[in-house]
Amino acid sequence: MQKYSIFNLIKNAFSNHEKWDLAWKDPTPKKEYDVVIIGGGGHGLATAYYLAKEHNVTNVAIIEKGGLVEEMLVVIQQ
Repeated sequence: MQKYSIFNLIKNAFSNHEKWDLAWKDPTPKKEYDVVIIGGGGHGLATAYYLAKEHNVTNVAIIEKGGLVEEMLVVIQQ
C-alpha cells in the first residue's frame, strides 16, 4: 500500500502524477447501490459520511463530473 506524504507528492509531481498506485482494487460499478449521490463536492461527501457514520449505510455511490477527470465514481464500502 502506498503512503501519502509530502515527499511522495513531490516525487510524483515530476512524473505528472502518473506513477501513483491505484487507490482501489475494482473500479467497476456494482449493479445496485443503497444510495446514489450526485455531486462529489463538500455537501455530497458530507452526506455520504453522515449516512455511513449515523445510519451505517455503506453501499453508497458518489458520482462526480468535472475536475481533473471527466467522470469519477467513488464508492464507500466496508
